[in-house]
Amino acid sequence: MKKLSEKTKKYLSAVISIFLVAALISGSLIYSQRKKDFSHYEKSAIAMGTVITAKTYGENTAPTNEAVIKIIQQLEDEISWREAGSKIEKLNSQGVVFSNDLSELFKICGEISEKSEGAFDLSVGAVSRLWDIGGDNQRIPSEKEIKKALETVDYKKIAVSGTEISTEKGQFIDLGAVGKGFACSLIYQYLSESSVEGAVVSVGGSIVAFGNRNKAEDKWRIAVRHPRNENAIIGTILLSEGFVSTSGDYEKYFEENGVRYHHLLDAKTGYPAESDLISVTIVCNNGLLSDALSTACFVLGSEKGKALAEEYGVGAIFVDKEEKITTIGEVDFQKN
Repeated sequence: MKKLSEKTKKYLSAVISIFLVAALISGSLIYSQRKKDFSHYEKSAIAMGTVITAKTYGENTAPTNEAVIKIIQQLEDEISWREAGSKIEKLNSQGVVFSNDLSELFKICGEISEKSEGAFDLSVGAVSRLWDIGGDNQRIPSEKEIKKALETVDYKKIAVSGTEISTEKGQFIDLGAVGKGFACSLIYQYLSESSVEGAVVSVGGSIVAFGNRNKAEDKWRIAVRHPRNENAIIGTILLSEGFVSTSGDYEKYFEENGVRYHHLLDAKTGYPAESDLISVTIVCNNGLLSDALSTACFVLGSEKGKALAEEYGVGAIFVDKEEKITTIGEVDFQKN
């Protein structure tokens, strides 16, 4: 895997510090539990540019945590455009790649792109590289640079045929908007074939909750971070099983002349999305879907984002710029 830069190390160190103080903070979500009547094991690591934590319940499940982390690390090696030889690096350099798992990913993402009218687009990579928000060279690109990069952005030019994925010359794919959620889906599949009683795994802003956390079969309690106060939460999601992903303008950003430039880009303009939302949390039964929809709904804004969430039948929690909280669909959410 690629060596982390000093800036990234410092950032992750700060995240880990917050993580320890708050007991269990990872990315934009916090999870907790009561009635610890199952034996439990926990392990943390760094992958996909963030802190990942696996916590399993049941007898002798420590090896499962190791396996879960390995799954995430191996996936990063396959889908990161920064990793030489990864499938996405090959797709970007050669214009074609073959993969059963990724072909399904691209099909689902293509559908979301269509339904969101291009608000969500995996081909926005040429633009996101210009901004490099959260990276070592973040900056405000010139209008000329953005205009040229936008010429390569068009999800309709990504073709999937069987296991073959192809793009047009010059297109640059970035799976940053779905990678963590996709990892959670793979983890759930692995846990389903294991002997653990239950598990909760956080990969940055995405979480998968599996099985039971205690013999009473109480629901998992997943707290959603306050988008303007990293040490506070806006409320708690009660969840039997499933996936939770959050996208917000506070995750990766920089400020210049009093303006916040966040990493959630509008594929149509090439600039950070000018949404009336500052945080979107999606709750559903598919990790990839939760991750992609949290981004799409954020970019679309509250009105169109609500319509998209309802079309997919997912639960959602929107926080707007006035810090007003709105819940959509079937989501068991207790406000603070």
